[in-house]
Amino acid sequence: MRIKLLLSVMFFCLFAIAAKAQQIFEISQYMQHSFLYNPAAAGAADEPSIGGVYRSQWSGIDGGPKTVLLFGDKYFEKQKVGVGITLYNDVTGPTSRTGGQVALSYSIDFQNGKRLMFGLAGRLLEFSVDKSKLSLYQANDPLLASSGNKLTGDADAGIYYKSPTLNAGICADQLIQSKLNLIDGSKTPGQLYSHYYLSADYHIKIDEDNVLIPNVLFQYLPNAPMEFLGGMRLEYADLLWIGFSYHSQQSFTAFAGFKINHTLGIGYAYELYNTPISLFDGGGGAANELMLKYYFHPKAPKVTAIDPL
Repeated sequence: MRIKLLLSVMFFCLFAIAAKAQQIFEISQYMQHSFLYNPAAAGAADEPSIGGVYRSQWSGIDGGPKTVLLFGDKYFEKQKVGVGITLYNDVTGPTSRTGGQVALSYSIDFQNGKRLMFGLAGRLLEFSVDKSKLSLYQANDPLLASSGNKLTGDADAGIYYKSPTLNAGICADQLIQSKLNLIDGSKTPGQLYSHYYLSADYHIKIDEDNVLIPNVLFQYLPNAPMEFLGGMRLEYADLLWIGFSYHSQQSFTAFAGFKINHTLGIGYAYELYNTPISLFDGGGGAANELMLKYYFHPKAPKVTAIDPL
């Protein structure tokens, strides 16, 4: 009984955190899907792709966060426009966030494959609470008397610089900071808060087959310390990759993946959390993340044979 009560209190704390702090999903292999956080990066990879991510966190805690993502992006070279679409479901205990986002980018081309990209995105979010999981322990809480679902929208904007070696971007997500009104009649309704990201990665060509890619991501949320994520990825011949990253004061991650025929990418990441999570799950606090991504390679132009004169 004490364990259930403790978990109930924890989930209410998580609910409060979702209302005031981190509200956008996180994934370990963030640098391989830049447009998920920065709309200006939609189409930056040049070759169209579609994919999905399944992530399960806090393996030792019942009801730990689980995230499912579906995404795709494409760059239209003639129009200099990139399009990215994201659908997701993010569940933590009795709370869930289901939403989607459409991102558009426009590019200004420079020489040698360099371009500056500007992006905007619109997002739709439904925040839900499964009150049946809470009523047993918090029967008189005002949250239980309100609607279990709240639907709202918001917008993102960003800038992204792309080159054969350096990629860097800055963006602000949830700019409108829409109200959630999680509790009917509350004088302090919840709301979406802006998230600010600064990212960069640099491609170091070791030889004809191997490329080393250091990367960083700074993340800032109002009323919270700035977070730093940094790591290194080694890619071999566009077929294999392996790497690690560090999330300041939170976790360490190791990941690896491979491509089949240069088209189907399969990746896995294991993230190990620091305390205090380990205090509640006997030291087994971890995240497991599986990624599938299909790349559509541009078709080579057909060559028409010409009869010799």
